[in-house]
Amino acid sequence: MAEPVRRCAGCGRKARKSELIRACRLPDKTVVFDPEQKREGRSLYFCPDIKCFELLMRRRAPEKLMKEKLPDPVRVAIESYLSRTECVS
Repeated sequence: MAEPVRRCAGCGRKARKSELIRACRLPDKTVVFDPEQKREGRSLYFCPDIKCFELLMRRRAPEKLMKEKLPDPVRVAIESYLSRTECVS
């Protein structure tokens, strides 16, 4: 079976779900960083690139796609995760 395809909320590129990073709004309206992609709820996918993340934040994609702002602790966690993955690549 083919892997699901999602669109990056930053650059708009389509990619396999496993290639993207996910943030999720849980049913209780809490927004969380979900790198394992296991949580239930409304989600936002983006490339593992800090430039895509910055672009989606400028475009206010979390408010548009998840109907919630991205809390500062979640934003910091994502930026930290992205900076660690860029060092490894």
